[in-house]
Amino acid sequence: MAGAPLILAPEHDDPDLGADEQRNNDFVYESDPRGVICPHGAHARRANPRDSEIIGDVDLHRLIRRSTSYGPPLPADTLDDDGADRGIVFIAVNAHLNRQFEFVKSQWFNDGNFTGLDVEKDLLTGNNDGTGIFTIPQRPIRRRLHGVERFVTTRGGEYCFLPSLSALRWLANLGA
Repeated sequence: MAGAPLILAPEHDDPDLGADEQRNNDFVYESDPRGVICPHGAHARRANPRDSEIIGDVDLHRLIRRSTSYGPPLPADTLDDDGADRGIVFIAVNAHLNRQFEFVKSQWFNDGNFTGLDVEKDLLTGNNDGTGIFTIPQRPIRRRLHGVERFVTTRGGEYCFLPSLSALRWLANLGA
């Protein structure tokens, strides 16, 4: 997978688009209000619903987020964990912990009523227990995947607080 957003490359992955950090993040969902191209329950859409009117003021919950992988990739033809140490290190930077990170994690990833999805949780990072559901809107009828299990296992976490620029200036001038 090259990482091209589904909303920009719905028919097939696009390695050039996936590698272009400007283009692959320059999109909104206004052309897909029903979630037929990119399902409402998709992790990318839950994590950053962008212009989704059903969510309300999306900007209140905006985060700066980055991740990087570690360990060897799982071979393409393997479906079972081989025990190698691998995963993703994720970091989010925000100004208001409860309104941003905690809200997105609890309400958009784990709250079952995200955009009217009833009891569905985020497919990747949701607190799924093997009884989960994931809806794929299709025409003429939607498709539902049942038995969604936990995909991500969190091994640790930390909240680190950074002082604001004004606080850093104040600290720098204490000894002056």
